[in-house]
This record gives sequence, structure tokens and C-alpha cells, in this order.
Amino acid sequence: MQVLLFIFYCGLCCFGILKIPFFRKSGIRPVFLLALFGCHVLAGCLHNWIAWRFYPEHGDIWFYFQFSFLERSRLFHDTHLFLYYNSSWDAITHNAITFIQIILDWFSFDNMWINTLLFSFPVFLGNTALYRVFSRQFPGSPLSALTAYLLPSTLFWTACIHREAVLFLLLGFLFYWLGMPRRRLVYAARPIAAFLAIVFFRFAVALILIPALLAWLLGLRPPSRRQNWIIAGIGTAIILILLQTRLLDDLAAQQHSFMALKGNSILYLPPLDGTWTSLLWAIPVALRNGLFEPLPGSGGQRIYQLFSLELLCIWAIAAAALFKRSAPSPFSLCCIILALAGMLQIGLVIPFAGAIIRYRSIYLPFLAAPCLYSLRNWQPFQTVNAWFSRTFIINYE
Repeated sequence: MQVLLFIFYCGLCCFGILKIPFFRKSGIRPVFLLALFGCHVLAGCLHNWIAWRFYPEHGDIWFYFQFSFLERSRLFHDTHLFLYYNSSWDAITHNAITFIQIILDWFSFDNMWINTLLFSFPVFLGNTALYRVFSRQFPGSPLSALTAYLLPSTLFWTACIHREAVLFLLLGFLFYWLGMPRRRLVYAARPIAAFLAIVFFRFAVALILIPALLAWLLGLRPPSRRQNWIIAGIGTAIILILLQTRLLDDLAAQQHSFMALKGNSILYLPPLDGTWTSLLWAIPVALRNGLFEPLPGSGGQRIYQLFSLELLCIWAIAAAALFKRSAPSPFSLCCIILALAGMLQIGLVIPFAGAIIRYRSIYLPFLAAPCLYSLRNWQPFQTVNAWFSRTFIINYE
């Protein structure tokens, strides 16, 4: 029964990909769109199997799946207890993935594999939204645009039912809607709603988005010199207030919550205590951890070596792009700020290589795409881009 249901939902998703105009307007040939979706679903199922087979507690995805049964029972049979355990903002945000699992359980008859398939469809919409943004912002470089689909760590961690998948979906639509012409109020409401949803799922990502989006939007319409000084002054004041008051304490609290955990891939990280001194001491190590860990041969798990090789390739591309020394566009600058700031924040609070790989996965396309675009005229990349344009693209945006 469940196999037949999986096949039915798979056919329904494929039908939607072929018929929904949003997918067709991506310009990717339908057969390759279906292949990309198939890779997404297979990656999610592989993630589920690896977590079940090689980790004693089966990881977060299986925990939230099992916990959804308990929460659903409370919801329908003991509503007061359900409301009691979900009475605070922190509890609601913490249980957000559980609520998603409860909804998916209803359609799948409590099957994790079908849940993964159903969850893959909206996330794939987010992939496609980001692909369309990249294809518009990085013209002539389909290799840049395809990073929205094909980076291994991003695919691996956003294909399963994780918070990273929801964030990647929201980031895709946030950038897509920001790039649309805003003739009516509804066009402004959409990116605002996406940003607020990012705040709900992970406040740190929303905070990092602010300077990145400002770099993009202000770069499109450069303000006057006087406006620049006003913006710089206000921005500096806000940053200083945040750093001096709550942000430093929040970073320290997040780091301490991770330090209390146990794992085989622990890395050295100076403790934060809510002061500027501790932050300055931690930044060099945080940069190494967030940007480069796990290094080849480290990390404690074999599968981490694949992600370390991927990271080496991305940084080699970034180094080549830096050597080229071409001025980045406002959107490229936005992507680079988002990626680097996100990696730094991850390095400051997370002392485990495995968790760093997971949390960093949503930022890697924003680092790889602009770097690949700056190298689009180099012969190897030019050849690959030409092949993708001939083979994959019907009407490249």
C-alpha cells in the first residue's frame, strides 16, 4: 500500500513539475527538470537511510518524525497539554519541523519516505526560484545558476526534512520576489512575508540577510553622498547597539548550548562570555571553522571527506575569481556578504564539524554562483557553460 502511495505521489509531483508555469519558465528542459527533482528525492531518501543505518539515535530527522506522533496525539486527545508545551515563542519555533511532520503524516499515513517525497516538492520550488534569480543575475553562466540545484552538501541537507530545507526554500523565494517589479503592494508583501518566515525559523539568518540585501538594493540605486553618510551612521549605530546589548549574549548562549552536546567531530572553539574581548579572541578560530572545516582528513566521519573536497573546490574557484579581480555586481556582493557572514556566525557558535557542514550548506550556492560567474569567460568554464546551454536550456533567462 505504501509503495503504491509513494508511486502515486511521485507521479503527481512529476505532473506538477511538467504543468506548473513557474517550473516551465525556468527554461530548463522538462526531462532535466524531472531528473533534478529525482536527484532531490533520492538525496533525501539516502539521507534518511544513512541517518538510520549509521547513527544510533538516527539523527534529528527521525527524532522529529517519531516526536510528531506524540505531538499529534496531544493535539487531538489532550489539547491542553499540547498548548502547555507550545505556549512560548521558543517552543513553537523549536517544534516547527515537528508541525510540518504532523501535516505530512496525514497525507502519507505515517511513512517517513513519503513525507520526504512530499516535502521535496515545495523545496524544489525554492530551488527553482533561486535558479531563476541566478540565471537572471548571472546571464551566460548556467553553471552559476545550477548551483541552486547541484551542490552536494546543499542537496544533501536540504533534500530531507530539516530546517535548512525550509530556509533554503524561503531564501529562494525572497530573492525571487525582491527581483520582481513592484507595481502593487502585494509585490512588497511577498518578500516581507518570506523574511518574517526566515525570522521565525532562524533569526540569525534573517539578521545576516539585512546587510546583504542592503548591499544589493542600494547598489541598484546608489544614494547620494549625504545619504551614504546618513545610512552609514545609522547602520553603525544599530550594529554597535546590537553587539553591545543582546547579540553578544545571544551568540554566547547559542555557543554554550552547542558546547553542552557531545559528538565525535568536536573542534576547538574559544568560549564566548558576552564580551567584546571573547568575541575578538574567537573570530580567528571561527573563521577557520566556519569557512574551512572539516579539512581533508579531519572531522571524525568518512562522509565528511566528501564535503571537505567539495569545500576545497569551492574555495579554489573563489581564489581564482579573486585573482581575476573583477568588480562584483551589487547582487554578487549581496551573495558574498550573505555567505561569508553566515559562515562566520556558524563558526562562532558551533564546535562540531558535522553541524557546521549542515548549517553552512544553505550559504554555499551564494558563494559559488558569483565566483563561477566571474570566471565564465575562462576557457574551461566557457566550454562547460556552452554545453549546459545547448543541452539543458530551452530558453535561458
